[in-house]
Amino acid sequence: MKTPLWMTVIIIIFLLPVFAFPILLANLPAGDEAVRLFVWIYPFYMVLSAWLAWNAYPRRSYISWILLILMGLSTVAVWTLELHPMDIVI
Repeated sequence: MKTPLWMTVIIIIFLLPVFAFPILLANLPAGDEAVRLFVWIYPFYMVLSAWLAWNAYPRRSYISWILLILMGLSTVAVWTLELHPMDIVI
């Protein structure tokens, strides 16, 4: 069984925010290394999650849906972190 075309299209739609990576880099807050680290990890995480969701769908579709939800939440988190930086106290 293969991943259906409609699911492949949904995965690609969830992956589209990765193409905004140059905008994320251009708007990094100065001197905040934690945000910089998360922004640099973000595209690798998204591509890996999309690939895993695509591969998992034929056997375990619920895993694909969970990965897609996490991809959406990660996108919201990275953009929120980028646009509304706050002091991180460790």
